[in-house]
Amino acid sequence: MRILVVGNRVPWPQNDGGAIATFQMLKSLSFEGISIDYFTYNTKKHHVSKEVLKQRFSFCRVFTSELDASISPVSAILNLFSSRSYFLQRYQNKEANDKITDLLQQNQYDIVHIEGLYSSPFYHTIRSLFGGPIVYRAHNVEFQIWERLGQQTTSPLKKIYLKIQVSRLKREELKFIKKVDAICAISQNDLHYFQKHTSINTFLYTPGMVTGLQNKVQIQPNRLFHIGSMEWDANVDGVQWFLTKVWPNLKAKFPNLEFHIAGKGLNKEDSRYFQTDVFNHGEVDNAKEFMLNNGICIVPIWAGSGIRMKMIESMSYGIPVVSTIIGAQGIHVINKKQAMLADSASEFIVALSEILSDPRKSVEIGQEGRLFTEEHFNLQRNTQKMLSFYDKLIKEKNEIII
Repeated sequence: MRILVVGNRVPWPQNDGGAIATFQMLKSLSFEGISIDYFTYNTKKHHVSKEVLKQRFSFCRVFTSELDASISPVSAILNLFSSRSYFLQRYQNKEANDKITDLLQQNQYDIVHIEGLYSSPFYHTIRSLFGGPIVYRAHNVEFQIWERLGQQTTSPLKKIYLKIQVSRLKREELKFIKKVDAICAISQNDLHYFQKHTSINTFLYTPGMVTGLQNKVQIQPNRLFHIGSMEWDANVDGVQWFLTKVWPNLKAKFPNLEFHIAGKGLNKEDSRYFQTDVFNHGEVDNAKEFMLNNGICIVPIWAGSGIRMKMIESMSYGIPVVSTIIGAQGIHVINKKQAMLADSASEFIVALSEILSDPRKSVEIGQEGRLFTEEHFNLQRNTQKMLSFYDKLIKEKNEIII
């Protein structure tokens, strides 16, 4: 099988959930003997050198097109005079469409796989040149993330602007999912949403981890950490909520406690994180090492869709996790078994106090989480299931053509 995967950014380095999910999928497909071409924007914000591309993506062919997709106040305002979603408009580019046209004309693919909604502007070019199955892998129900962020913002102007953009994004997202031949959803909640709004083929392809590599972890005492892209407002808002509502009371109960923060786009000089025993690591080179060295993982997320890859990754290492219900959305852990769930400041304090006070409980939660990821988020097994789904799509498409 030969697959063209179309993305909107290079998934490197592995310091946010989207990058992890895409990179691991590409590598896992390669391990299953699939021939992969990956076409993507090499954005100004997440630019990766040719040397890194050659070194890290040796298992597939990578084709890129340069793009500055940065949010511009001027273009954001001008967009109000159109009917298009500004979130998607930023990923429209003629040069990129010309390059993907060349790829489709010069190669024969069995499947074209569109990775994430921000790659959807390529759909019309792909469909005009490719008669086989086009599959959309949804990382989220995208409009829901922005809708929740808009509800939480305190700025009246930002709230109005986001309301307009969410409406447009929802309309375009619903329109797009009815055009493709199939959808791979990343979580059960997202799958139900797509099944409700379209009658096309749907499949649950949960992200996976390479399991069984980290069987024994020494959990660092008196340490909490959060790691995630701090370019995403939901992570920033969640950490700020934790520092304001939870940290002072928790620190009073555990005077030696430390809180470590890391993530893409995190400024080490950001004064919002200048608090006693709060350590801002900025963007770390090795996320796994950071997680293994900093105790208990917290996921104080109040907006989102899809799945938190950093939560799954932490659990796969045997690290105990305390999360909001939205933060654990799509993972389906049992509270106080594979993770601790808390949906208020007081619940967060109680949950963290319980495992900070009882190291055996902390280890038990971590080990149950690791076993859970091995069973439900096994990368190889999940990819094999997706390929079986793809085989079926190809056969169905060929029968229609015949």
